[in-house]
Amino acid sequence: MSVKDLRPALRAFLMADTGIQAIVAARVYPMVLPQGERRASIVYNRISGEGDHTMDGATGLARPRYQIDCWAADPDSAAALSNLVKNRIDGYRGTMGVGADQVTVQGVFLANEGDGYDADSKLYRDRRDYFVNFEER
Repeated sequence: MSVKDLRPALRAFLMADTGIQAIVAARVYPMVLPQGERRASIVYNRISGEGDHTMDGATGLARPRYQIDCWAADPDSAAALSNLVKNRIDGYRGTMGVGADQVTVQGVFLANEGDGYDADSKLYRDRRDYFVNFEER
């Protein structure tokens, strides 16, 4: 059985929320905000991960930590978008994604948060980290 990638499922899950979609449209990016982007956007990164094992081997469960940055023109808008993301995923368990990208999530848990400003893009960032327990096999 092949290992499933959470990233496409996470993006699809965020995009399926009408409140998030109303603000960012399709601006949900892996790893980096595209150069020159000045509109409200979401960027997600896998910042760490661990598998689950028993004495018999891998269980097929994974627990990566994802950083989700919400970018906007002012700090209140960045925080509001980040709160929409939190409402969507914190505590979620069920299915994410569609078709071949679908994964079963055992639970999503907020781990950390912070904020900042990027002088080059002139955008504010609200950052939250989540542990995502899911079935990768």
